[in-house]
Amino acid sequence: MKKQSSILIISILLFVSTVKAQIGFLPLSNTANAKYEKGLYAINNSSHTSFKPYLFKDLKSISSFDSLQNPLLPSSNFYSTYTGRKLFKEHLFVVNEDDYFLFLDPVMDISGGSDNYSNKSFNNNTRGANVGGSIGKHFSFNASFYENQSSFPYYIDSTVKLSRVVPGTGRVKGTGPYDYAWATGSLTYELNKHFTFQFGNDKNFIGDGYRSLLLSDNAFNYPHLKIITDIWKFRYVNIFAEMQDITRKDLQDNEPFLRKYTSMHYLDLNIGKRASIGVFESVVWHSDSTSNRGFDLGYMNPFIFFRPVEFSIGSPDNVLMGFNAKYKISNHTTAYGQLILDEFLIKEVRAGKGWWGNKQGWQIGVKSFDLFGIKNLYGQLEYNAVRPFTYQHREVLGNYGHYAQSLAHPMGANFYELIAIGNYHYKRWNFEGKINYYVVGLDSGSYNFGQNIFLPYVTRANEYGNEIGQGDKHTISIATLGIYYEFNPITHLSGFIEATNRNDHSDKQSINEMIIQAGIKTRLFNRYSDF
Repeated sequence: MKKQSSILIISILLFVSTVKAQIGFLPLSNTANAKYEKGLYAINNSSHTSFKPYLFKDLKSISSFDSLQNPLLPSSNFYSTYTGRKLFKEHLFVVNEDDYFLFLDPVMDISGGSDNYSNKSFNNNTRGANVGGSIGKHFSFNASFYENQSSFPYYIDSTVKLSRVVPGTGRVKGTGPYDYAWATGSLTYELNKHFTFQFGNDKNFIGDGYRSLLLSDNAFNYPHLKIITDIWKFRYVNIFAEMQDITRKDLQDNEPFLRKYTSMHYLDLNIGKRASIGVFESVVWHSDSTSNRGFDLGYMNPFIFFRPVEFSIGSPDNVLMGFNAKYKISNHTTAYGQLILDEFLIKEVRAGKGWWGNKQGWQIGVKSFDLFGIKNLYGQLEYNAVRPFTYQHREVLGNYGHYAQSLAHPMGANFYELIAIGNYHYKRWNFEGKINYYVVGLDSGSYNFGQNIFLPYVTRANEYGNEIGQGDKHTISIATLGIYYEFNPITHLSGFIEATNRNDHSDKQSINEMIIQAGIKTRLFNRYSDF
């Protein structure tokens, strides 16, 4: 908390203004992205769509950008009053001068609901602030702070009790209702049209899908330096980050977390008007009992492959490689996919004997705008699968995780998943239905079957015969229907009501939860509860 507060004070992250020329990044939120993706995925648009948060300079390539900023309100004198403007289409507090722009908004999540399985109600009480703006033509900033008191439905509460972390957000105090706080903050500098620099404490996402097997915004915020280079048809992204491990059972409240470090490269290339392919590489390293190793300068070279460097220092680190691709079938439909490679041997893959070291994952999906010719109807189908032991490392600290959460998919590994999403928006109304179906093999007792990425792979149960779903096999289906009304598109303040049915079936038990909740919240970030 102390570190987050210092980052909040000394560095800040971008949000958007609709009053001045916008620079920097859009919030990393599906709600914010949804307005612009139809234009971004059009055949005549050459923007790079696979790295998020989006840059505003990419959004400005959309012909309807200005009209998408703030949907029209019904004609009424009230919306022209000071109160009406602040509630429905402006920041709460604004300073707008020739060479700088500042804004301040409250953030909130005041909601509650019931869970029939536990026969209990739950609620969330979040209060905070979001401040941001720009100075000159090149510099922008943003900071947000959230203070929370929460209780959760049974399945989320079980996860929090085990990890002591609310998925995607802060580390909790107490045994429930939980008290936790968290903050984000970044500084962004756009040197010119080719180079963008950002330093802060936030999240990133690589991919065109709902999930990412390369890097997602599933885990907690992390301090990082990001460099984006745009040349010709290339976008090259470098991320240098510090991660934290909090999985030690003997960790005390006043004891510092163990540190580890990550360097990531992502190169995206547009091929013609319809296709793009991206290459991803990441390395995770840490100190051990025999060294005081900090950030390894060998991994700061932005143009090298990590394997040779890793080998040159004794191969102690965890290197992953992946690919992302998309193809625009039409102006309204795009196919996409990903491949993550942790470790593998070609001869073992060909043998087909389920060798533990064949650690891979793959994604394939399709998204369509104006589905069936219906304006503003969006549809998406996606399949994800990750083999056992992927993202694990021989040492616990070397895993591809942060703050007791996966840096990729929320389920970790040893699963396959099918997702179907339908979304329709009309003016400020949004209606969404989503179905998740997945099969996952959990670790059982003292046996490591490859799902928990925070276990060392040297404790694996089997050398051969490993297949997706092994171990304590669970079949889980989640169906969610939601209705949302966006009161203020600038602050993303929305009222909502959601109904979720979750069924978890295994040989040991079957749990069926019906969850209904409603409230009002600021949708500036993604919070994933579909696991």
